[in-house]
Amino acid sequence: MSVLNQASDGLFNVLIVLVRVIIRFGPRNREDLLRACGADIASVNAGMLTNTLNRWQELGLFETRDGMVSLADPHRAALGSTADVAEEQLPKVARTIALASANNLRFWENERAKSADLSRGVAWMLAQDIYELDTTTNGLQEQETLQFRGKTSTIVQNNTRWAGLRTWMGYLGFGREGSPWQVDPTEALRDALPEIFATDWTLPASEFVERAAKVLPVLDGGAYRQEVETALKDTAWVGPREGMLSTSLSRAVQRLDREKAIELKHESDTEDALSLSGSGGRIWRDITHFALTPTKAVR
Repeated sequence: MSVLNQASDGLFNVLIVLVRVIIRFGPRNREDLLRACGADIASVNAGMLTNTLNRWQELGLFETRDGMVSLADPHRAALGSTADVAEEQLPKVARTIALASANNLRFWENERAKSADLSRGVAWMLAQDIYELDTTTNGLQEQETLQFRGKTSTIVQNNTRWAGLRTWMGYLGFGREGSPWQVDPTEALRDALPEIFATDWTLPASEFVERAAKVLPVLDGGAYRQEVETALKDTAWVGPREGMLSTSLSRAVQRLDREKAIELKHESDTEDALSLSGSGGRIWRDITHFALTPTKAVR
């Protein structure tokens, strides 16, 4: 089982349909659920409905009790009571499930890895210099071959899964569609702000990054990010200098500051400063504190 092989493991738009139907009509037996999603319609790929349901039940979004398929706790409450709200909340819920430790125990394995292929792929992409990274399939494959120490540590099992990685990264808030496709964790970080700040309104820069890494372990300092970075060749990958954030995290916090979701501060009497990095190793600015903007806060 994995996530990135879209033909066998499902698509996010199919996941949306399954969730909307369950929210609207309530728990149903498997056959009725698939039929309500259009499985009997000639133009609908019934196999894709089945594959998506199977994968996300194994990951823990769905459960079957007494023959009835429903949303599993605590995700049922997180998705809300209407189909429209559920669709809006689904990227955050799916991201939480995919990054859960229980779904990443076999981090470097290809079999029975659950969502580990997605987690290590996202972590690897976010570790790159996003201004130099060629995000085409050929470019990513060449970069992977160049950076990894051996065949036992790889991002994807085969070339077809690069498309799956880009697709899921976009849906889960770690990438941005365009020409070219871009690595950008802004949406994921924005969704995580309430968990990062919790009851605080202002955090020292280092504490913000530490908390963000716990909520999103693919970011700087996160458990999955460290797993990936340890597997990279020192001669082929150079991480951010001490006291600097990666280009991917720098992009996200800079965008959130410009959107006034957070405020980046630099207090001259504080030594605990981190630097945002831009293209070509350029330092954008130094930060000592992150503040949650009251008008953007979600409690």
